[in-house]
Amino acid sequence: MSDLEKIGKQYPKDNKTDPSGFLARARLHQSVFRSKHLDLSYDTYGNYLKKSDAEKGKNFYDGFKIFEAVKKCRNYNKALYANLLRSEHIPFNIFIPLDKDRDYCKNVFEEILKSNIYSIDNVIIEFAPKPKKKYLNDGTSFDACIEYTSADGAKGLIGIEVKYTEREYKLRPNSKQDKDIHNLNSLYFSVTKSCGLYKQDAISVLSTDKFRQIWRNHILGESILKMDSDKFKYFTSLTLFPSGNSHFVKTSKEYIDLLVYNKNKFIALTYEDLFTLLTKYCPDKNYEKWISYLTRRYIVSDE
Repeated sequence: MSDLEKIGKQYPKDNKTDPSGFLARARLHQSVFRSKHLDLSYDTYGNYLKKSDAEKGKNFYDGFKIFEAVKKCRNYNKALYANLLRSEHIPFNIFIPLDKDRDYCKNVFEEILKSNIYSIDNVIIEFAPKPKKKYLNDGTSFDACIEYTSADGAKGLIGIEVKYTEREYKLRPNSKQDKDIHNLNSLYFSVTKSCGLYKQDAISVLSTDKFRQIWRNHILGESILKMDSDKFKYFTSLTLFPSGNSHFVKTSKEYIDLLVYNKNKFIALTYEDLFTLLTKYCPDKNYEKWISYLTRRYIVSDE
């Protein structure tokens, strides 16, 4: 079998979905990673593992008990276990190792927040506060969530949305979210108004496809601050994406312009900048190997 055959079939409509070309490059990158670095065959398209390999955890870094954490969180799911391209698996690969060394995690996030942290208290993958009716009353959740104690003794929360090639998404007509988005009396809008973060004219655009996901994740955190004020004083909404994802590069900058102020309220962070910080504070060779994997796995060439 030739190298091209080993890489596997690519999806012909990628450039239509993402005219920037990043989606097509990332799919090819993951296909090459599977073929050359994992030395595994593919299923359907080059970025898919065969189920037998997916069930062995081959979509995850082999270390820090990452796959054990995956299995505790969710049973076999093709998007999570087998698709190397989608972002569902990425929070496990990045944040489970950081949970294993919370001093390391503290050093990295002190620099990201530009604020003194006393301790990292918890790292949670796929976090949605319960009962949901108390917050936004929908399915909004953080891909990863970090609870910390600030140097002033107050508790803080970082709600993290992890993207890879994903862009904006369309609402399903007549879904609950669709109805809430078009109801100015819904929790989406009451939280938006009460938190005092947004410029007056922002309401007209926050619910559009471009901003809706960033906005929902942000106001979920603001609803936690409101409802759990006895527990948390600080909240930061962080969106993590590769620099090649031009949609989130542009949308994040425009979203910040909708805020009245932004002292650690919203942070847009690229994989490249995060990996640089991980390297800066890296504690040992085990983590060096992990950072090398992350870089090789997720950083896509512009060529």
